[in-house]
Amino acid sequence: MTSGERQSPAPEVAATDTPAKPVREAVIDLAHRWFLEGRRIDMQQLARACGIGRATLYRWWGSREVVIGEVVWRIIAEAIDRVEARDARVPGDPARRFVRNFGTLADTVRTFEPLTRFVAEDPEYGLRVLTSGYTVVQGRMIDWAASRLAEIPDLDPRIEVRDLAYAIVRVGEAFVWSDIITGDPPQSGKATAMVSLLVSAATGTR
Repeated sequence: MTSGERQSPAPEVAATDTPAKPVREAVIDLAHRWFLEGRRIDMQQLARACGIGRATLYRWWGSREVVIGEVVWRIIAEAIDRVEARDARVPGDPARRFVRNFGTLADTVRTFEPLTRFVAEDPEYGLRVLTSGYTVVQGRMIDWAASRLAEIPDLDPRIEVRDLAYAIVRVGEAFVWSDIITGDPPQSGKATAMVSLLVSAATGTR
């Protein structure tokens, strides 16, 4: 290299000659790190840092919202794992356990500073990522809720489990992000109480 040449910076994630799946995981790893640091996830910068083309990112995920949705879901999924691992040691039937875990998860998500900062910086965009079909977050939350509801033995068989899961997730979103949606303070406790009522009605208990 001559003195007049400049060496290009090495990518933050080495992607060359790597199978597609590990590269995709490495992209989300880096986006996750940036998110936690409060750094904006820019698709061009993300592609450059990973040593791949911007068009490849869009081919894999379709939009910036989906990439951020994958990052947010990783945060929520890790929170679910922690909450359920702690709660596994507490006695109780599946219905009570689900309601309890839902409430703990709601508190955990709503007080996680990188996530609340992201939503506060651009509320409309943040809610689109967290609470709409534009990304994976809402759908995977419904999947999680449905899988736990399906474990409740006395659930009314006339109830479609996924419909109930959808209603529960939407109720949770409405109260957890009420400061953004209606201007009221976030109310994870009310979300838990409403979910408890829905589950009680679905199981015929009080």
